[in-house]
Amino acid sequence: MIGEYKQLFDAIEDLKQRSRKGWVIIVEGAKDAESLRKLGIEGEIVIFSGYSSTADVVGRRNAIILTDDDPKGREIEKGLFKALQTYGKVPDVEIKRKIFLNVRKDISKVEELYSFVLKVKNSK
Repeated sequence: MIGEYKQLFDAIEDLKQRSRKGWVIIVEGAKDAESLRKLGIEGEIVIFSGYSSTADVVGRRNAIILTDDDPKGREIEKGLFKALQTYGKVPDVEIKRKIFLNVRKDISKVEELYSFVLKVKNSK
């Protein structure tokens, strides 16, 4: 079953590596951040607090937008993408695509990631 979710596990690994290199990960809420911490992501995680205020916190640093894969999350992603570009940086949204690509039928929220990964690993 893990093979079926190879892209998900690769994306999570990529997230961990970039986080260690100083990339900032932007999520919608505290439960999202908690889920990422349980997955082993150690770097800075910023909780969305409005487009310009979040962009001000991130500034010119490299950022990954990891909002939920639902209408609200996509709306936040779009606005945040534009806000971060004003700092001359293009935020990464591809990791989010890779994470949710194979799991859309099962989960749509970042806070569900950790328990989903556990479920997949335990169903070997």
